[in-house]
This record gives sequence, structure tokens and C-alpha cells, in this order.
Amino acid sequence: MIGINAVITVAGFVLLGFGVWLKVHGDSILQILGSRAGHFLNVGYFCIAAGCCLALLGLVGCYGVIKENKLLLMLFFLIMATIFIGEISCAIVILVFQKIVATVFEEEALYLLKNNYTGYGDKNFASYGWDSVMAAFQCCGLNNYTDFIQSSYHKLKGRLYPKSCCHDPISPECDGFDTSDATIYSKGCLNAVITMIKKNSAVISGVAVGIAIIEVASM
Repeated sequence: MIGINAVITVAGFVLLGFGVWLKVHGDSILQILGSRAGHFLNVGYFCIAAGCCLALLGLVGCYGVIKENKLLLMLFFLIMATIFIGEISCAIVILVFQKIVATVFEEEALYLLKNNYTGYGDKNFASYGWDSVMAAFQCCGLNNYTDFIQSSYHKLKGRLYPKSCCHDPISPECDGFDTSDATIYSKGCLNAVITMIKKNSAVISGVAVGIAIIEVASM
């Protein structure tokens, strides 16, 4: 029980840290995903609250076990059962509405890419965020380089795509007009992110199942 509660306490602090990170970087996320992602940022408050509860709960559980206090152990059981039911409910909601959420994010992210992105190396949130995403996932635009056509960037710079779309941003071929696969990334960032999530879905599912097992074992 002490070992299980120690794991729960650590998980609580990790969740708390993730929630704080979401709140600190909220402006950057909104510039990339759009204002509708504000609901996603509210998850940060949930993570902070849940993290504090889990950390405190783990400490209460350890103390209750050491002192063999029935009242504390019963309180521990009731709170853990409530958290477990809440997690199951959240999982069901995500599964039911995942396609709707993906569609809304896609529309909002494309709108911001076309209207807020100003150029490679610019320090505004939208430009810096998209440059980082395209470099990390080796992708161009949300669907492909055509997302930049008739965008604010296209009208401002006169180029079809920014340097962050290129395999080598400093090469002569990366001139904003050469659209060959040898020069720019052919895949869009949306597919790249979806592929990454699918590749790691087994790990994500395993972690979720592991946490559920620990919670059930603790109860």
C-alpha cells in the first residue's frame, strides 16, 4: 500500500506539472490551434486540481496505512473511487467526440495558419509555433504547402511556402517557389501528428491501463 501510494503521489506531481505547463504556454497554443482550443486549455485547471488531489491523496493513504486509521483509509477509498469514475467518464467523452474535436481543431488551425503566420524566424507566437511544429515533424502546412497560398504570408513575402517547409532551409533551392519533394516536405503536419499519435497509441493506452490498475489495486 505504501508503494502504491508513493506511485500515486508521484503521478499527482507529474499531472500538476503538466497542468502548470499548459497554463504557462497557453498563449502559444492558442496562436497555433485557435481560440476554440481555449476549452483544451481548461484541461490545465483540471490537471492542476487532479494533480494536487492525487498527491495529497497518496500522502493521506500512506499515513492511513502506517497508522492503520480506518477513517482515513475509507476517505482514501471514496476519493479514489470518485477519481476513477471521473477518468472513465472522460475517456468515454473523448472516444465519442474525438472526430468532432479533430474537425474543429483542423478548421481553426488552418485559419490561423493563413492569417497569423508571418514568416520563418519571426518571433510572434503563431510563426514561432508553426516553425517549431514543421521542423519537429518534418512537414509543411496543415495539409501541404498549398495552405500558404493566398495566406497573409504569401501576400506579405510573395513566396509559396516558408523556409521551415524545406529539408534544408539555407539551401539555394529553398527559394519559396521550388515545390519538388526533394526541396520541401510533401506531407502536412496534420497527418504527421495523427501518425505520431497512432504510433504511440499502444504506449498511451498501456500507461492509461497501468494507472487504472494501480488505482483499482489501491482501492
